[in-house]
Amino acid sequence: MQEDENKKGSNLATPSIAWFSLGAGHICLGKKPVENDFVRLRSLGVTHIATVQTSEEQAPVIRDRSIAAGLEWLWVPFAHPLSASPTEDVHLHQYLHELSQMLIEGAKIYLHCDGSQHRCSLLFYALCHYCRIPSNSAYNALHSFGANAANGLVRGELAWAAALGHTAPKV
Repeated sequence: MQEDENKKGSNLATPSIAWFSLGAGHICLGKKPVENDFVRLRSLGVTHIATVQTSEEQAPVIRDRSIAAGLEWLWVPFAHPLSASPTEDVHLHQYLHELSQMLIEGAKIYLHCDGSQHRCSLLFYALCHYCRIPSNSAYNALHSFGANAANGLVRGELAWAAALGHTAPKV
């Protein structure tokens, strides 16, 4: 079955999802889903797709495919922490709050960016800090999604994400 999915263009080759429990919900990190992945994600329990991409990276296509598959969709247009401005931080604070609320309400969120998982890893780390998870536990949680999720992040980016989570106001 896994081989058949790969032939169809799926980039979600694993048969299950590695969930991290947060609040009453669960969250996972993944690669950018392609056309055949959305129904499969829903069958694996995903209720929400959170897209950490810009409009130039086909975020509207992911929105349409998510909705067509019966999934809720949240767009987090975020390019990179080095390009973040105080205005962008305010928007990111709002997204952290929205993700936290979804998790409190029991959502099962598939958080993705591109194939590198760089931005979604940073957002997950910020979300952990927003939810008052200590840095060492947040970093261990990030590692639970695989070495790619954590090892590609430099210390300065992790510090930025931790500060983003800590400074986000609780609404």
